[in-house]
Amino acid sequence: MKRPFWLAGIALVFAASLYTARQNSTGFKLRERAMEYTEALESGRGVDARAMMSPATAAGFSAEFLSGLTGIEAPENFVFHGTDSRGIRMAGETREYGTRIVWLVQGEETLVVHDTALDNILGNAVFFCRDNAMANPTGSCPVSGEPYLCDLSTGAVLCPQGHLGDGLLVSSNGCSLRRDSVAAEITACTGSGYPWPVSIEDIYLISSGEFGRRGGYRCPDNGYKYYEIRDGAVYCPFHEEATPIPAAE
Repeated sequence: MKRPFWLAGIALVFAASLYTARQNSTGFKLRERAMEYTEALESGRGVDARAMMSPATAAGFSAEFLSGLTGIEAPENFVFHGTDSRGIRMAGETREYGTRIVWLVQGEETLVVHDTALDNILGNAVFFCRDNAMANPTGSCPVSGEPYLCDLSTGAVLCPQGHLGDGLLVSSNGCSLRRDSVAAEITACTGSGYPWPVSIEDIYLISSGEFGRRGGYRCPDNGYKYYEIRDGAVYCPFHEEATPIPAAE
């Protein structure tokens, strides 16, 4: 028995209504926004990705920096993962990062406020910014694109996004003075009969603590960089400067 034509029409209208409702549902829009944003990052479309961020979040990233993050894997799908103080959590699985969470806020437009993939990258922002400020103290933050500021009272370079903390002194005068003192200590150590140290840390070891410091010495302008002994001099890998070690008398 053939189904009446009007029943088939009703079924089609019902299916179309369901599809339209789904397209207009909050969950669908949230999923689509998360997908659009992560796919824009993955393909290097920094301008598009930044346009989907809230103003406060976008202020921390330049479009150029985001465009350079090509290859950050976008999940194949997102699902609702609850809400918290940051906003609505949308979760998606990736091979490279595991579960990736994107936080969204709803208003006139659904906007991205946080992303675990970018949070991980921001953990290295201080290193990007510090190296850039040393090379170009009158330039801009490589992450946000905002111009550096200068503390006129100290001469320190400041990052508007706070990547440089209270400021970075680009002068190497403090480092030079410390290198001088370390070089003098090496001279005193060898003058006391101890062998020539292989490394700065070795001063402490070969003298059983009489000279040097456990672990060696760090640059006062960058606590992550330790001094080295290179070609008979105390070398700072941060400033790329060296102080010759005087010969023991």
